[in-house]
Amino acid sequence: MMARDVGIDIAPDNPALDNVYVDRLLRWVQESSLEKVVILACDDLFDELGTRHPGLSGIYVPNDRVLELARAHSEFLAGVSIHPARKHAIAELERCVAAGAVLLKLLPCVQAVDCNREAYRPFWQRLAELCIPFLAHTGGEFSLPTHRPDLRSPEMLRLPLECGVNVVAAHCGTRALPWHPDYFEEFEAMRRSFPNLYGDIAALSQPLHLRTLEKLRENPERILYGSDYPVVTSVFWSLAKGWINRSVYLQLRAIRNPLERKYQLTKALGFPDNIFTDVWKILRIPRQVRQHAL
Repeated sequence: MMARDVGIDIAPDNPALDNVYVDRLLRWVQESSLEKVVILACDDLFDELGTRHPGLSGIYVPNDRVLELARAHSEFLAGVSIHPARKHAIAELERCVAAGAVLLKLLPCVQAVDCNREAYRPFWQRLAELCIPFLAHTGGEFSLPTHRPDLRSPEMLRLPLECGVNVVAAHCGTRALPWHPDYFEEFEAMRRSFPNLYGDIAALSQPLHLRTLEKLRENPERILYGSDYPVVTSVFWSLAKGWINRSVYLQLRAIRNPLERKYQLTKALGFPDNIFTDVWKILRIPRQVRQHAL
């Protein structure tokens, strides 16, 4: 479903898939209203002893791959992924930052990252010193295997926040399937307590997300735009809710570019323009990229 939505028609075992995916994404960005996008690495699962378990996270994207693509294409910014239990995690973080990384991304419930584990404090402190924001999956997950369902709540972000890291709780703790717990109230409580906690609207377009979207529209403070590409953006449910009329619905449905469709839907839902630009306040932008953006 996601492959069709983003315009990819290639077998999953075809060695050309990675390059086809990158070429398609680059084209969508260039044809959209977005100036730049953060592309995300995904580390393997590590246990607390630092042992690597390849394959368990369901997807593996090396840091060097996104760093290489960000160097090659000005539209891309590199979001790296470093499990804090891996050997030399801080050294890898410093290496990636020196190479141009702007963000750290982890999926705690998938990669088994107990962010509140005291042993990880030096890692979070170094992350804060380097001014690198932490994008953390929160809430339900079904695209990738969930190995630690106890790590879905935004509460597991407390230690990085206390260490001074700017944290973005992806999906604001919402559920992915009807039987998942909903952690949005926990997110709201922590947003009030920590001025360095942000949320994003990545993937929030399905019926399960309407209550969350309604509350975020009422209070978009420190809420950032996220596409969750290649996850499919649904326009119909905003029509059913009465947030957009049929004319706007048909206009959005006609947009083939999935990045542009999500961008235009976000604007149609009444989110302020700064939802797209506030991310520049927290990203670690290399000097040459910052000058270009300005």
